[in-house]
Amino acid sequence: MKRDLLRGTVAGAVGLLLAAAALTGSATAASADAGTAPRSVDPRPVGATGHRATTPGRVAPAPRAGEPAVHNELLRTVLADRDGEGAPEPALASLCQSFIGKPNPYGPPAPNVDQINGDGIVQAGTQLGCSTAQNETSIAVNPHNPRNLVAGANDYRVFNANEGRNDGTGWAYTTFDGGRSWTDVQLPRLTNATGATGVLSHMDAAGDPVLAFGPGNTVYYGNIVFSRSAPAPGGTEPASAITVNVSHDGGLHWDDPVVVRVDGVNPAGNPTPTRYFNDKVWMAADPESGRAYVTWTQFTDNPDGSYLESPIVVAGSRDFGRTFAPMTRVAPPMVGFTGGVTPYDQGSNPQVGRDGSLYVGYEASVCATLACDQLTDHDATVVATSRDGGRTFRQAVVDTNFDFPTNWDVGRSTLTGENFRINSFPQLGYDRDADRLWVTWADDRNGGYDAAGTSVRTNGDNLVATSRGGERWSTPTVVGTAQDEVFGAIAAHDGTVAVTSYTRRYDPSGVKLDYAYWTASSQDRLGRARIQRITTESSDPSIQFVGVGRVTGKELQGVFIGDYSAVALGTDLTLHPCWTDFRGSPGTTAPNQDAYSQAISLR
Repeated sequence: MKRDLLRGTVAGAVGLLLAAAALTGSATAASADAGTAPRSVDPRPVGATGHRATTPGRVAPAPRAGEPAVHNELLRTVLADRDGEGAPEPALASLCQSFIGKPNPYGPPAPNVDQINGDGIVQAGTQLGCSTAQNETSIAVNPHNPRNLVAGANDYRVFNANEGRNDGTGWAYTTFDGGRSWTDVQLPRLTNATGATGVLSHMDAAGDPVLAFGPGNTVYYGNIVFSRSAPAPGGTEPASAITVNVSHDGGLHWDDPVVVRVDGVNPAGNPTPTRYFNDKVWMAADPESGRAYVTWTQFTDNPDGSYLESPIVVAGSRDFGRTFAPMTRVAPPMVGFTGGVTPYDQGSNPQVGRDGSLYVGYEASVCATLACDQLTDHDATVVATSRDGGRTFRQAVVDTNFDFPTNWDVGRSTLTGENFRINSFPQLGYDRDADRLWVTWADDRNGGYDAAGTSVRTNGDNLVATSRGGERWSTPTVVGTAQDEVFGAIAAHDGTVAVTSYTRRYDPSGVKLDYAYWTASSQDRLGRARIQRITTESSDPSIQFVGVGRVTGKELQGVFIGDYSAVALGTDLTLHPCWTDFRGSPGTTAPNQDAYSQAISLR
């Protein structure tokens, strides 16, 4: 949610500093007592009330009469709640700095593969001297050559002289040997640090990377790009744009970016007033034609700068990404609203069916009125379906989305005892052979809550549902463990489905993370599938990005690890998870955030 990184959208003054640190590694925060972030061990509380715990494969029962539909804040409240930015404060030191010049304490990661080659060194700010971070991963596999994959991440190895800090610039990681080795390629002219001209010359950073393959070795790479400058006079938001770079050779070379949507600058790149901010891009492509789609969230302000709405929107291309049609709304309009799915949305994720249907999954507040102030109001995982190329959509609610509780010291939702922000946005998978959709998201329906609805202990689980046609969905199945899972991804091919996510299953302290997967041939079997560990060693997510607690005033290490992870499944039934790892490259760099992957045969 890059919009949070530009203003105090959710957490107020300190929340802004935490989020800014997440994208730049050089944001400042109040000094605090020396030491590490507050932590707690992982055992489950005894006797917690509230949401009734369930075993994997089962879903928690509905709230009792008179209970609110969910305990935690609605998405609409989170998106709308914002305060002033506050003044700059003295810099802190990220945990990664304590490893500079020392041996990396982690062992060789094989068969895990570090995708990062030629990593940079942070030149300023709270991570000065550390290897630069890569996080928020995406990956896609060539539908006609399963050994050709392209991945991406927020990649901070470029120093932006205009800002005086390292910032995201857009990088592709490409393999033609099934993921054994990777070539890192910088996308051209996305930001002012990488040669952008014209309308993009004002943009400081690129992020929210996402990839999709079309036919003929065509690869689409979507980003948001944005300015970190204050909004132009008369506006409420800084400049932002949705861009797509296209490769025609499987990801080795990339065309200049196509601007799908831009707000806040004129064609020469000079700032203009705007009340829109474009956020959280995602892509899907038809593997047999030149049709591709970009979805994103368009934050819209009232004239006074307060939150109005954040509908999911879409733009399509019929010519392999050379041009895109004007955007249309996926979300319902505010005008004429009579209750149901609102335009208070985030986290879109599209897929293209073999009949050309477009499916878009996202999280939305579902409310009786636009005020969203009733006990029955709740968040939901929604899938919208278009049969006319993205011109019109029908919404289907998959299930209630039980968002994670807010950590008031961080100012965002977190797992118990962790500092990194999390969300419950869904990811879609599509089995083209079986013509079946799958959706997964992580939420806290099985967490421990007291009688007042206050979180006692999170228990994030992956939820999975399936559909033919997108309009009727199965009852979700829990895929997880007694420990937390978060940031899940899903892929399916030829009757096989696989879910991947971070997990706290393997660390006795409940702080370090691993990446794991579950696989089966049906939803019922997936709910009974055993967890299979991917990472060869648990690693500490507090290694980079530091902030200060808005309640305690203490140092908080590890406030950002990205907002999603990814997985792809090739036609050879080889699974390719892609995640942010915190070991760096043992033997080459000290611990830091790197993009990792591994090829796993499901045959």
